[in-house]
Parts: sequence; structure tokens; C-alpha cells
Amino acid sequence: MSLRYWFVIVTFVLAQILSAIMALPLGLLGMDLGAIMATSTITSFALGLFVIWLLIRNESDPIRGNQPPASVGWSTLWVVIGFFLALFGQQAAFYIQSFLFGVEAESENTRMILDMMSDNLWILLAVAVLGPIIEELVFRQAIFGHLYKKMNFFWAALISSAIFSIVHLDFSHILVYTAMGFVFSYLYVKTKRIIVPIIAHVLMNTFASLPIIFLEIMDMDLDDLEELEESLQFIIGALGALIS
Repeated sequence: MSLRYWFVIVTFVLAQILSAIMALPLGLLGMDLGAIMATSTITSFALGLFVIWLLIRNESDPIRGNQPPASVGWSTLWVVIGFFLALFGQQAAFYIQSFLFGVEAESENTRMILDMMSDNLWILLAVAVLGPIIEELVFRQAIFGHLYKKMNFFWAALISSAIFSIVHLDFSHILVYTAMGFVFSYLYVKTKRIIVPIIAHVLMNTFASLPIIFLEIMDMDLDDLEELEESLQFIIGALGALIS
């Protein structure tokens, strides 16, 4: 791995630290918790993404090498397929861990993020857009991409996905994050375009945020919201099973 890609990983870590550091002075300014979380998260993620872009803009893609990437048409198709595969993999992992270990489907990490979004909808920008972009550049391009040059797909995807899981600090749902990591790694290898898993990841996080969006914007009550969420999960799971 080149020195620049090591700096990419360091930048990701520093962005997380910056987000926490910014919370204190923002709190002293009298901002409410939702505004503090939105401001600190968006600012740190945006700065982190900008630095990462500066670091890798002239670097060769570790997966692509000298091989041509998939066409725009095929890449677009794989974005759609990948979105459904990721959601299906997520639901399958939920059911497996619930059946084997009795773990609730909704993770603490997801619940915390949705709670923050209910306080300030601007956090959606960090959760659904900035976060997935940074995570794919770090865990897929920087880590998986270079591991894949030294080992087969399974081990490269497993190691990078395990790190991806650990970073989310939600150890009871490691199987879920690992399943998503495998899907995004496959999309990257299949298309040789990092933008494909990035967009699929953005779509998946946006889909997961729909309950809060409907609750805040469409003024739905909680009963209707739960019914909508269950219906969407069933439909997505069925479509994902058909595609896979």
C-alpha cells in the first residue's frame, strides 16, 4: 500500500476525532444537541473527504490496474443490483443473527443515528452521503483494494469487512456489516469502479433513513410508519432474493 493510502486511513480516523472535539465548543455556544451533532459531523466528514480526495486523486486504482472498467451502462445496472443485494444481505444477516443469538434486528448504531436525525434532519447529509463516500474510499479502495492484490477475494473481503464492522462499534451486528462489506467489495471488483459501491451504499443508507424522512416531512404517525417500514423490508427482501 502506498504512503498516500496510509494517509487516507489516518485521515478517516482523524475525522472521527475531530467530530468529537468540535462538539465541546459548539455546546459552549449554546447550540442544541441536534445542531451540535449535525454541525460537527458534517464539518468533520466534509473536511475528511476533501483531504482524502486530495490524497488519492492522482493515485492509480488498486483494483482496476491496467484493465478497463465496466461501461457506464453496466455500472449503472450494477448500482441497482448492488443496492438490492446489500439490502437483501442485510435482512438475511438480521434473520440469521436473530435466530441464532436472539439479537434484535435494529442495531444500537442504527437506532442512535435515527434518533439524531429525528432531532436534526441535516445529519442525513452525513449519514446518507458523506459517510458512505468516505467509508467506501477507506474500506474498499484503500484497504480491500490493496489486500485483494495479495490474497483471494474471500479473505480480502472478510478482513476489510471485519474492520468495517469494528469501526461501527456495534459488535452484536458484526454479521450484518460483514455481509454489506462483501456485497460492496464484490461490486468494486465486478465493475472496477469505486463509484459503484459508493452509490449503492448511499442508496442503502438513504433507504434506511426513509422512516425519519416520512416522519418529519410527511407528518406520518408512528403506526403508519412502522407498517410502511415492514412493507418496504418485505418487498426489498423479496426482490433481493429474486436478483440473487
